[in-house]
Amino acid sequence: MDFILRQVEFATSDVWKMAIEQPTANKKKTKKNKTTNIFGETIGRLHLEKQDIENMGGRKSKALRKADKIQREEENSALDGELNREQGEMHAEFQQTYGFSKE
Repeated sequence: MDFILRQVEFATSDVWKMAIEQPTANKKKTKKNKTTNIFGETIGRLHLEKQDIENMGGRKSKALRKADKIQREEENSALDGELNREQGEMHAEFQQTYGFSKE
């Protein structure tokens, strides 16, 4: 048995709109970022902004504060030592060039 369309006739616009209209209650809403794995567990993905841990407030233990203080003191002493060495070199160079010290 063969079916052949011999005549093609489009419906009027208002009948056509009624014919292709789908009720919204029957549509299934898709759930984004939610999947189910092979074990039947629901897995979802959350999208959060990247957190800045460095500036985040929180409790610091005494040991961390002491370690931070010791590290800053070591850095300052290293800078002071470098400045003293450079001043000594400049003083020696000045004395060698001009034959007398600035003092």
